[in-house]
Amino acid sequence: MKRLIVSADDFGLTHSINEGILRAVKEGIVTNINLIPTGLVADDAISIIKYDRIEEIGVHLALTETRATTNPRLIASLADEDGLLPASRVEFVKKFMSGRIDISHIRRELNSQMDKAAHSGARITSLSTHEHLHMLPEIFEIVAGMARERGIRFIRMLKKEPILPPLSLKKIFRLSVVSYFTPKTEKIFTRSGLRATDNFMGLLNSGDIEENTLLAMIANIREGTTELVTHPGFLDP
Repeated sequence: MKRLIVSADDFGLTHSINEGILRAVKEGIVTNINLIPTGLVADDAISIIKYDRIEEIGVHLALTETRATTNPRLIASLADEDGLLPASRVEFVKKFMSGRIDISHIRRELNSQMDKAAHSGARITSLSTHEHLHMLPEIFEIVAGMARERGIRFIRMLKKEPILPPLSLKKIFRLSVVSYFTPKTEKIFTRSGLRATDNFMGLLNSGDIEENTLLAMIANIREGTTELVTHPGFLDP
């Protein structure tokens, strides 16, 4: 049997993204909303969740591109004095791999984000991370631990997905990254007691999922449960 979960990441990042996600839920195929607690309008997103009585959400934890929810003085190795997190995953990974980020600061910030998400009142059913940084084994350990502590059963696991034409260096690079990190995180996942979908789609074509691409992705869904990750939104300045 084939089952499909269509996730919309970054709920709370901007107003136009919030509008796009809500429309995709009400008029489209999105079935799962992932709140990003560090987003520019995360408070508005939480208000929407309460007002619309959305019962279940995922939490999309962030360590890049946004503003920390913790006092920056308490996580000085992770955020600058204004609370801004690293500007990109490349910047984060360089800093993390060189030992310049205190792992306890990551744990503190991610727990703060979870506390903020809990204020929505919705049941948190799954965890993922912005730019998939939890595929770094050390961060996966933290996220998996938080899931267990808070009674959350599901965590996102990246897995190899079909490469749809046209072939590109970007797709090959993304697939190679998944191939490198997934075996490492799967070992942690196996002993964590958590669950994940059987299949994953959306990384290789991220940023370029137009109608024809989406139809081709759906046509290539495999047996089992598949999570298809999307980023709905309206264009604005």
